[in-house]
Amino acid sequence: MINGDDLKAMRTQAGITQAQMASKLSCDRKTIINYELGVGEPKMGQLLKWLVICRVDIKPLTNQITKIREKIDSE
Repeated sequence: MINGDDLKAMRTQAGITQAQMASKLSCDRKTIINYELGVGEPKMGQLLKWLVICRVDIKPLTNQITKIREKIDSE
C-alpha cells in the first residue's frame, strides 16, 4: 500500500510544494503534512487525484479495475 513516505516522494519528485498540493486537493496544508507523516490517509478520490497531479500513470490500475468489473458483469 502507499504510505506517507511514498506520497511525499511522489510530491517532491513532481516539484510540488505541500501548499500547492493542498490547494489542488482543496484541503489544508496541515492535512497534507499529516498524510505524509502517516497520521491519516487520503480518501480514495484524493489519492487518485494525488497520483494524477504527480503524473503517476494510473492507466494500468484503471485497466485492471475495468477487467474486474467486466468479469463480474458477465457472471
